[in-house]
Amino acid sequence: MTTVISVVLSFMFVLSTTVAADTTKQSGTKTQSGAKVVKPVHAISLYGAPKYPASFTHFNYTNPDAPKGGELKQAAIGTFDTFNPYIDRGTAAAGSDLLYASLLARSWDETLTKYGLIAESIERAPDNRWVAYNINKKARFHDGKPVTANDVKFSFMILREKGSAFYKSFYREVKSVEVTDPYRVVFWFNNPNIRELPLILGQMPVIPEHFWKDKDFSSPGLQIPVGSGPYKVAKFDAGRSVTYERVKNYWAANLPVNAGRNNFNQLRYDYYRDSTVAIEALIAGDCDIKVVSDPRIWYDQIQDSVLTKNKMARETIKNSNPQSLMITYNTRKPLLQDKRVREALGYAFNFKAINHNQFHDIYHRATSFFSGTPLASSGLPSAGELALLSPWKASLPAALFTEPYQPPGSESIDERSKLKKGLDLLKAAGFKLQHNQQVKDGTPLVLEALVMQPDHEKTMLFFQDGLARLGVKLNIRSVDPAQYIERLRNQDFDIIMHTFPHTPSPGTEQASFWGSSTANQHGTRNLAGSHMPAVDDLAQKVADAKNYEELKASVRALDRVLLWEQYTLPLWYLPEWPVIHKQTLQHPENPAPYALDIMTWWFKP
Repeated sequence: MTTVISVVLSFMFVLSTTVAADTTKQSGTKTQSGAKVVKPVHAISLYGAPKYPASFTHFNYTNPDAPKGGELKQAAIGTFDTFNPYIDRGTAAAGSDLLYASLLARSWDETLTKYGLIAESIERAPDNRWVAYNINKKARFHDGKPVTANDVKFSFMILREKGSAFYKSFYREVKSVEVTDPYRVVFWFNNPNIRELPLILGQMPVIPEHFWKDKDFSSPGLQIPVGSGPYKVAKFDAGRSVTYERVKNYWAANLPVNAGRNNFNQLRYDYYRDSTVAIEALIAGDCDIKVVSDPRIWYDQIQDSVLTKNKMARETIKNSNPQSLMITYNTRKPLLQDKRVREALGYAFNFKAINHNQFHDIYHRATSFFSGTPLASSGLPSAGELALLSPWKASLPAALFTEPYQPPGSESIDERSKLKKGLDLLKAAGFKLQHNQQVKDGTPLVLEALVMQPDHEKTMLFFQDGLARLGVKLNIRSVDPAQYIERLRNQDFDIIMHTFPHTPSPGTEQASFWGSSTANQHGTRNLAGSHMPAVDDLAQKVADAKNYEELKASVRALDRVLLWEQYTLPLWYLPEWPVIHKQTLQHPENPAPYALDIMTWWFKP
């Protein structure tokens, strides 16, 4: 498994839209625009009722009696030049998201439920045409000024207009926003069928209008901002380290959603040029905790005797998220537009050899974007999937309806037969072998793999050898994180290794991953350049699912189409987080299944 560095994930979002600001006023218990005040609730869930009642005191995966104190040291890769993690410019400092709190807090032992944080309660229209958030009157920014409904509206507007394209994509179905009193704000929706919208808005960070109204939110910079979250910047060395301190008398410290969380007095992130140096710092005890994603390092480089000497420990913690690593093809490139070419490349990837020689046979072969979860497609389409797929049958591969999908090259046949299959596909796509090089219309099949992590580079070297036997030349280009981010923003790559950040409850983000409207926009999350009407329709069906059974059918149907269209080559997944940490670091007995929530850990006194 390879973990995806958070600074890389933060940029990959796009979809431009405009939203009109509503100027209607409140009139009694009903606004002029029609939003009646309904019974407020403490939490909202996408499917079913929230797990925790209004009287709950803490999440089950936290320890409400965890002691506070100490400085947690973590490693970050590359550099940083801004404390604003919500824009598509610059590289945000690790941990900068902790500067802000959101309207609602997610529980990480439910598929998708959110509980009151800055918003102490939520009102949702029965027909899902609007949602209202009632602001906790105790909520304060770091400078002591109160959080109001105007700040929430300002946050929405500035994120939509000057923030990452991620927010423009997520907020495209919000028609208007209305402040009905100083502590109540209402959002109106264009499409009431998207049941996830109230939860999407609930994850919005709340930004102080009084701090940002005269500043350029879209420009990166190291001015320390006024936040609303549990931590604030204590000190930093530009590009090298940053230290946050827990906010004293933080107004939300004792809310149920924060009980047993945010236990460290200070959080320090030290920057290293690459993961190899960061691992050396970990082994030496200069870092308190790290997920070690490379099995070669886990088994070969990190010895138990060294860990014991430096008072470190190792353990694995269950990871229930979809987290398949994929080789992703940029179909905007002329040489990769024919899916027969993309399929052929898969026959050059010898998973068994790579898993054995590089990774101690630890990985599970991925056969889906959602491998290891109930959302993964398998076998032949179910009746529910067929109902969604059949209208698009003419535009989809016939085999999708008659054969179980398996990644090209994963068949139980010898390597010579796999090589022949790859060669036959390239021939069908119009390529000819000339002097051991595949050529079409005078253009040789030469591709570039863009990497920024040493373990990715080593895997691509194996892939390079396999492709050479097909007559395909693969150049490997290793760049630093800042270059990698910028090249992906500009779609300047042929092949990358990538884990799509799926959750146990996929929703509207699928349109930004695969939607036609996002395919050619700067900074898009649609890395493959997918632009199929069938995919657009199925991604919308995911967002419109009314219950978990509908969600499973729509996700599996979308999964099948993406797999059979060969946008990616599924590689592997690992259903655990392999973690090295200081022996004095403790975590709850029952960790969250859907997040490695370091903020629930603590130092043993």
